[in-house]
Amino acid sequence: MPDGQQGGLQGVYNESLTPGQAPPANSGLLPGSNAAPPPAQPPDYKALGAGQAKADFAAASGNGSWEFDPEAMDKVITQLEDSLDGDYAEARRHAAKLMQIPSPGSEVGSQGYVQTASASGAAYNQFLKGATDFVSAYVKTLKDIRTAYQNNDEQTKEQLRNFGKAL
Repeated sequence: MPDGQQGGLQGVYNESLTPGQAPPANSGLLPGSNAAPPPAQPPDYKALGAGQAKADFAAASGNGSWEFDPEAMDKVITQLEDSLDGDYAEARRHAAKLMQIPSPGSEVGSQGYVQTASASGAAYNQFLKGATDFVSAYVKTLKDIRTAYQNNDEQTKEQLRNFGKAL
């Protein structure tokens, strides 16, 4: 905290009495104040969901005794899709209701309640959007992996058929 020219209490005293830099003209800032840093960008939940599905699949298939089981993968995909269509859809309906609460009165307390409830609903809705983007991307990636495996199996079968014909 010292002002760079004097240390100790005198430096702190000098720094506290030194006027701050003037804000830019027409910035809306009070003299001596600083602008807040810009808000952080929200995470890319779609990329996170796709990446997590790939990581989970790599971890599961990493050992030598693993076999691709399309029925088991279909079961996981179905459960996740049911969750998106059921639990998440219901949660989105509740979030929408939170953002539409009517004011019980016109006094300050009622208006403040509605404003706070609406902000809470909006935050919850934003959370749900991220969660559904994540799960949707996870499901899409699992489907892509399943399709790639199935296509690879078909290509291998075709190569074996062609190899047998060549003999």
